[in-house]
Amino acid sequence: MTMTTKAATEPISPGTMTRRAAIGLAILGGGLAAEAAVDRATRTERPPLGGSLAGVPMVLGDWVGKDEPVDPEIARESQATEYLNRAYSLKGRPGAQLWLWINYSDRGLNLRHSPEICLPSGGWQKAEALTKVVEVDRPGGEAQRVSLLGYEKGDMVQRIGFWYYIFGEGRVERFVRGLPISSRSSHGRTTRGSGLTAEVFYPGDAGLGDAELRDFIGRLLDAIEPVLPEDRAVYHVP
Repeated sequence: MTMTTKAATEPISPGTMTRRAAIGLAILGGGLAAEAAVDRATRTERPPLGGSLAGVPMVLGDWVGKDEPVDPEIARESQATEYLNRAYSLKGRPGAQLWLWINYSDRGLNLRHSPEICLPSGGWQKAEALTKVVEVDRPGGEAQRVSLLGYEKGDMVQRIGFWYYIFGEGRVERFVRGLPISSRSSHGRTTRGSGLTAEVFYPGDAGLGDAELRDFIGRLLDAIEPVLPEDRAVYHVP
């Protein structure tokens, strides 16, 4: 008995090829459209500041400021779009001086530079006994949570008041950033918004204490309010 075997494949007609190509293009187009829709839905604006940081008042209560130059290399490494570097002296208290460093990045890149990364790289060790979180009262607004940090290097001590903002992110991102596992440096690697960090610091021999630091920060919080975008979240964990 003779058996015949039909070829496993047969020539495909041009019409069939055209239909398959059309279906493939339709699927690809649908996927690209869906991806674009998701991107639009999750896109985060990067709000600019409402004004220049240079507009922060030179006089804050009994504190009188003076702009300080910044080393070009430090300015570059900060990855800031704009920054403010000032020394503020307390009236009637010779030698009582603190320094203010504020920097803003329209890409949030400045958030990568946490005190807990930068200071240890310079030989400073964190002093846990000098580190705490406090509620700073504001003369013109609600109290704000701020980290007061302490670092030591040999006989030297440095105190720092620290907090930061991320602008333009949604509720999901803000929820994740509020978790204990989140840190400021990780925010800088993942944020889609813009960001601003504020650091107020003074050496241990400046004749200042927590009360003076909190007084200055409270006045500063009110002073920078007009500059900050409305769509913002504030954090204090280094």
